[in-house]
Amino acid sequence: MKTILTLKYGDKYSADAVNSIYEHTEGKYNYVCVTDDPKGLHPDIGIIYMEHEPNDNMEKIKLFQLKDMGTILYLDLDIRIQKNIDHLFDYCHNNPVIVYTWWKDKGDKQISIHDFPWQPEFVGPLSNYNSSVMLWKDATHIWKHYNEYPETYDVKYPYGDDTFLYHEGFTFEHLPKEEVYAFNTTGRKYRPDYTICLLNGLDRNPEIEKEYDELCMHQVGH
Repeated sequence: MKTILTLKYGDKYSADAVNSIYEHTEGKYNYVCVTDDPKGLHPDIGIIYMEHEPNDNMEKIKLFQLKDMGTILYLDLDIRIQKNIDHLFDYCHNNPVIVYTWWKDKGDKQISIHDFPWQPEFVGPLSNYNSSVMLWKDATHIWKHYNEYPETYDVKYPYGDDTFLYHEGFTFEHLPKEEVYAFNTTGRKYRPDYTICLLNGLDRNPEIEKEYDELCMHQVGH
């Protein structure tokens, strides 16, 4: 079984964002959405209800409770699928798979208040992982690790799940560099050779999507 998993909490993204992934991939997988509001989702998308906790930066860690769903391909809702994704499932074997942020190696630097002035509480370790695209078959050990001391990890990693996953010593495989790129941090260029584009910051700046769509249409038009 091949499962595409999404997460929709609150009003950050609409049901259309989930449905577009279903439609773009032609409805040929097992689809599951973890959400606190299933209204408007395509009827073929399975629902797992999970209550949203305000200011919860570890939402995605809870997803690692899920197993027995074959190979799970998790996709953030601010990604854009540019090519067929069937082959992505082939990257997942024994270890979970994640995106390594090749476009900016942060090492062990710390986030400062100057990096996120709109969220001054986000001061802590940075990450070379991006959890916008992940694969796993059974990664319950990650959830169990977090759930032992959730309050401790919430304080230790105020920037959230990416930093927790990067610094807590889990073994991840990395998606090949040519599969995923970040539009907002790689010169805002449309790169059609990549399978997935990350529109990081879309929730704070909707113009990013408009700019991406215009570049995409221009490229296709030529």
